[in-house]
Amino acid sequence: MPRFARVMSTGIKKEVMDEAIAEWRVHLAPYRKSGLEKAIMLVDRATGQYLSVTIWESEDAQKNNVSSPEQTRGREAMTKKYFTSPPVPSTFEVAAVIE
Repeated sequence: MPRFARVMSTGIKKEVMDEAIAEWRVHLAPYRKSGLEKAIMLVDRATGQYLSVTIWESEDAQKNNVSSPEQTRGREAMTKKYFTSPPVPSTFEVAAVIE
């Protein structure tokens, strides 16, 4: 069964970047129980660019997460506190991985 990735991109407020990184970890940890396999947060401290990449065990797990009330509330809270605009989501099938 193919895995799926969700990529979220936006700007992050530089002055609260370390706080955002800490909260992102806490925000995503519970989703390991609902199909989250890996999560990677990428930031460019110079420009404030932010990317979040989450890898899900299935397309259904990814879709269930994106529409869950917990995820919606968490994303809205992160946006208000840390992001310069709402994150733009994209979904991809994981075609290849090198570990």
